Amino acid sequence: MKALIKQRIIYAVQISIGITLVVWILLQIDREQFVNYFLNISFYNLFIVSLLGVISLILQFRRWRYLVERYSIHFNMKDLIPSFFAGFAFRLIIPGGHAEFSKIFLLPGKKRGKILAFGVEKVFQTIIKVIALLIVLPLTFPEYTIYYIICFLIIVIGYFLFPRIPVLKDLQEKDVNYHRIFAINLLFAFGIFISMGLQYYILLNQVDVVSISATFHTVVYLWGAGMVPISISGLGIREGLAVYFFNFYNVSAAHAVATSLFLFTINTIIPALVGAFYIYKNRTQFGEIKNSLKSTRDIIASIRNVRNKG
Repeated sequence: MKALIKQRIIYAVQISIGITLVVWILLQIDREQFVNYFLNISFYNLFIVSLLGVISLILQFRRWRYLVERYSIHFNMKDLIPSFFAGFAFRLIIPGGHAEFSKIFLLPGKKRGKILAFGVEKVFQTIIKVIALLIVLPLTFPEYTIYYIICFLIIVIGYFLFPRIPVLKDLQEKDVNYHRIFAINLLFAFGIFISMGLQYYILLNQVDVVSISATFHTVVYLWGAGMVPISISGLGIREGLAVYFFNFYNVSAAHAVATSLFLFTINTIIPALVGAFYIYKNRTQFGEIKNSLKSTRDIIASIRNVRNKG
């Protein structure tokens, strides 16, 4: 009970921080420019940006499907789409550690491989985003290059140590090629990043003039905003970063915030609404969460006991 209360308090604090940051930023910008931005989005640009959003979703879904296929031997293809979209909703509506992890409970069958697929997805996403940041940070803040190199070396060491974590072997349902899976995830991440960068480039150039290189340089920071755990899905953090970095390229603060919020709606809120529908439709399946988690812990404990005795 105490843990649940703590999770809800943390979640409430994260939402409050995100909303407070957005409200504070909106109070600092030209609100007339902000409103006119939305009124002047052309249908053509809206269509192209939405199409890029769909492409990004397809790439994210195919990444999730690829990982589940590689790590799990018990799943049905028809369950992957509800699970995928539910992940967006869980990121926004569920406090605490279950969050997006709960999407695996829309995948019937054994959970060990699915838990591993989810963990690998999150770890690889983090590694790729941090490496991307370490590549562009010296271009913006060159005086700290030595620290970026140290961080990069730590990430590389962590990458090679990650598959050696004992619990990962305990959860594994079949043998996998770790480095190949990382390479495939890197390709998916690259496509998702390109889609996001093009979305910003198209929308910003409707109201300002910014080069594609400057756009992608800034989008790296916005892409990594969700890793900052002080708000929900980077809300407020991303908008602040958009204002700060796009300012270097003479992009209006109002236009930077409007673009960020608009793409957050397209890329996160709309998929989360679809996910909420699937969660409601399959709500009875979540009764197995405690049993599945207990079963997974028991399996891991049993495997460890056998190894220790051996």
